[in-house]
Amino acid sequence: MDLKLAGKIALVAGGARGCGLAISQELAREGVKVLLTGRHADIVEAAVKAIRDEGGVVEGLVGEMDSEAGARAMVQRTREAFGDPGILVFNPPSPRLVDSWENIDLEDYDDAHRKFSMALVYLLREMVPAMKANRWGRVINVSSIVKTPHLHSPMYHHNMRVASVSITKTLSFEMARFGITANSISPGAFRSALSAEYLNRLGQSEAVVEMHTPMQRMGLPEEMAGLVAFLCSDRAAFISGETIRVDGGASVSLF
Repeated sequence: MDLKLAGKIALVAGGARGCGLAISQELAREGVKVLLTGRHADIVEAAVKAIRDEGGVVEGLVGEMDSEAGARAMVQRTREAFGDPGILVFNPPSPRLVDSWENIDLEDYDDAHRKFSMALVYLLREMVPAMKANRWGRVINVSSIVKTPHLHSPMYHHNMRVASVSITKTLSFEMARFGITANSISPGAFRSALSAEYLNRLGQSEAVVEMHTPMQRMGLPEEMAGLVAFLCSDRAAFISGETIRVDGGASVSLF
């Protein structure tokens, strides 16, 4: 299926590895010009090389998105490389793990607020004016299974992930008349180096996670990437304000 995305410009914030890299690759394969970001130079360089080796048009930037200056630098670099980005994929980094609610520091909450809600606000404030002017835009917020808190493993960042979903929903309502859609994705367990590190820190195994997934397997990064590409296309132009679970049927709630 030709999603007719060729020539579009995307900023994939957090697009250098794991599912973020798969999203960057999928968009590049559809002809999107991609600016991907990450926090580590070697990882960003490897991601850029992998996409260019496939013939994709991509640039990389090492930086943090959790400050106004950092977000502005990401958007400005995209403009310098390709022009005004019409697609934002917001894929924030993993937080520090804790073993109990009592061990969550106030600094953890402050850090999560910057990384999972304010970073999205900073990027949107830089990008939305051009989207409005062009009367086209796509915002994809990669969140988490926010409707199912990790009761046995306190995840303080869920408070802020819920906030990011709310921000995305509000944006979808206010910007709909300008041809801008905004959706959140709530991924379940996906197989990647990042998830392996995460499970290792939790003392869990992929086998246990797979056992609790109806499909008896973890998701593949390209399966999330395919959804993102579709949501960015005009075939999904009437889908906005949604939070879409991609979890292999693991959630037990109706919606």
